[in-house]
Amino acid sequence: METPKNWYTSVSRQDWSFDRRGAQDEARHNEKVKESIKDNLENLVSDGTIITADPHSKKTIKVPMRSLELPRFRYGQPQEGVGSGDGSEKPGDVVGKKPQPGEDGEAGDQPGEEYYETELSIEEIQAMVFADLGLPRIKPKGAQEIESDRAVFNDVRKNRSANNLDLARTVMQNMMRNAIETGKAEIGNISPEDFRVRTWENERQPENSAVVIAMADISGSMGEFEKYITRAFCWWTVGFLRSKYPNVDIVFITHDTEASESTEEQFFKRGMGGGTKCSSANQLALDIIDERYPPDRYNIYPLHFSDGDNFSNDNEKCVDLVQGLLDRDVSQYAYVQIGLHGRSQLLNDYESKIHDPRFKGIVINEKQEVLSALKKVFNPKEQID
Repeated sequence: METPKNWYTSVSRQDWSFDRRGAQDEARHNEKVKESIKDNLENLVSDGTIITADPHSKKTIKVPMRSLELPRFRYGQPQEGVGSGDGSEKPGDVVGKKPQPGEDGEAGDQPGEEYYETELSIEEIQAMVFADLGLPRIKPKGAQEIESDRAVFNDVRKNRSANNLDLARTVMQNMMRNAIETGKAEIGNISPEDFRVRTWENERQPENSAVVIAMADISGSMGEFEKYITRAFCWWTVGFLRSKYPNVDIVFITHDTEASESTEEQFFKRGMGGGTKCSSANQLALDIIDERYPPDRYNIYPLHFSDGDNFSNDNEKCVDLVQGLLDRDVSQYAYVQIGLHGRSQLLNDYESKIHDPRFKGIVINEKQEVLSALKKVFNPKEQID
């Protein structure tokens, strides 16, 4: 057979882009769903079904969202004319308005805007909220050694079990035993005495230490709305800190005219009918810091919730105590005023007499403002140089 005089070589490339189109469309759709849900986060953060749930439960939340209309060709008869108006309109002028069902006071006969519900777990919602939060002004302190979840294999031991078997060392041990018993360093007749297994221990590593001192006014002026917002804000605060920073302590303080340290459950459910002296909570926070949390070892974040209805003669003492906390090098002090439309005299005194960027005065008048308040208090961009 003769060899052909001319050989031809062709190079081709298979285009697999159409085979990936389905996965790409699905990923794009999922991204649009996430964007739609993020637009609704302000309502989700203050949703009672979330803040009363166990953060570790597998409970799912139904989130209403607008229908995502996919682009498609529409067939029909062409219509004469384009645009609207007579040509005298200027940019920004309204040239027409689509009538809405029921605008004339009667029941409408046109279909409304389509929407559907998607289900999200509490963990998924938390991840969306926590993505924009962080501990501000966190500084390296006297590091504490804590156990991490990272297992470090750092030892090899004899064991009759084949769990975590180190094959190379097991073979080497078998060859050594055979060399002693038979004079031949070969692999064979492996027995449990030859097994060598790898053992581990949890790694201990230094972590920045932080403590959040949450103070709540539970006096008679704190109504259901104020308690609800306090619970919502603290629920997200506690969940965020425990998810991001494994070495964060949280101290709960409740007060009316007197303050006391409480459990997490008491903090959210306890109520009293007395007057209000916010200085009692600040004084107890100062005492706890002096006794248990030296500022040279901890990043400290006092967080105080009240409706601002404080005993007037107590305001000056509050200012002195908050300034004393800042002088002790706490990382940030946040005062959250809830429910009182306008600014309380206590908040005015704080802001007029305390000139320190580490002090934050926050006002929450509506449920939808909880998310923006969280972002102001836990702003990761505010770092100490």
